[in-house]
Amino acid sequence: MKHFFSEIDEITLTFSEIHINFYGMEYIRIYFERPNENGFDFLESTLPTLNVKASKGFNQEEISRLLDYARTNAFLIWEIAREDGAPLAANL
Repeated sequence: MKHFFSEIDEITLTFSEIHINFYGMEYIRIYFERPNENGFDFLESTLPTLNVKASKGFNQEEISRLLDYARTNAFLIWEIAREDGAPLAANL
């Protein structure tokens, strides 16, 4: 399930519920999307690591700004995700 967080400059940030990986660590998938002529530009990352999992259409400067935005708002994203229920176990 994706949860809406914000839309700024036509870029939408959504995030998943809390997951638990194989090592028992919690993480949240975050997604940035921006419409373009052929569909969407996107960036997929995770909290808390902010490692980029996939990206198309955003340049390095944009990616850095988006990850900074996610870092700045991570506390709120975690808080909202925790309100939605128990973490989901990793798919092994």
